Amino acid sequence: MVSIDVFNVDGMFALSYSVVFVNSGLSKVFDEKKMGSYLAGLWEGDGHIVLPSLNSQGLLKNTPCVAITADRKQLPLFKVFEQKFGGWIRSKKKENAVVWTVTAQTDLLKIVTLINGHIRSAKLDQFNLLMDYVNKIFPSAQLVKHSVDCSALSENYWLAGFIDADGCFKIRSTESSVNPQTGRKTKKRMALSFKIEQRQTHKITHQSFEPLMKSIADFLTVKLSMSKHSGVNYGCVEVSSLSRMQILVDYLKVYPLLTTKRHDFEDFLQAFNLIQANQHLTLEGQKTILSLKNGINRKRTIYNWDYLN
Repeated sequence: MVSIDVFNVDGMFALSYSVVFVNSGLSKVFDEKKMGSYLAGLWEGDGHIVLPSLNSQGLLKNTPCVAITADRKQLPLFKVFEQKFGGWIRSKKKENAVVWTVTAQTDLLKIVTLINGHIRSAKLDQFNLLMDYVNKIFPSAQLVKHSVDCSALSENYWLAGFIDADGCFKIRSTESSVNPQTGRKTKKRMALSFKIEQRQTHKITHQSFEPLMKSIADFLTVKLSMSKHSGVNYGCVEVSSLSRMQILVDYLKVYPLLTTKRHDFEDFLQAFNLIQANQHLTLEGQKTILSLKNGINRKRTIYNWDYLN
């Protein structure tokens, strides 16, 4: 059971946590063999690294770390990460976000060891530089550098982690209408879509994320497209056909999401099954899908974290 109390003190947010894990179910979800690929995907989507910097005397003048940022509502999951893998959590009030940061040297060794071999993107070079630092601190570890992981996306949790970082499930409902100028009629429509976006180039190294995004597009048998937000170019993978969506559904049934997007996918899946069965053509089915649409993503207010137990 995980509970969080958020309260306001003189305009400032304070957080108090109560985290209790029942039975041994936690080890099933957070098996380290599985978590390496998941954490790699999550970090490649919404994480960063602070590399060591030395002063003129050769002394460390900063704190190297691995960090992952997420919406504030992911706090219960980050508390599990903190308990299982170490690190600490800070709140970014203006961004309504939380950051899980791993700085202690022994915890860095654990995280780098877990993620090593699962990196698929332009973030690999910086990760390997951090590994140099870890190997220098722990010479006996002798962590071996790997090239970009090109294994099938269907083989592990990497894509689940990346979707938890950058994916979005949408349920759309369009009412029937008549264009007053042309008289053209538009039918009532229920539809689903899934989108995942990542900036085209790495902020620091300027290396391209296109090979990674192309591999995701190929896995879902769609074309990679481009989009632009606030002057930044992004690679975009979007799925709207039911046949291609089935690939995603089958994958996430084997490798489930861990953030609150798990709830969005469950509602998305319910709508997917209704549409597949042509129930979206019935009044009852339409009511159900509309209800699901009105409770998904930012409209969701209640979260069940029982799967972390």
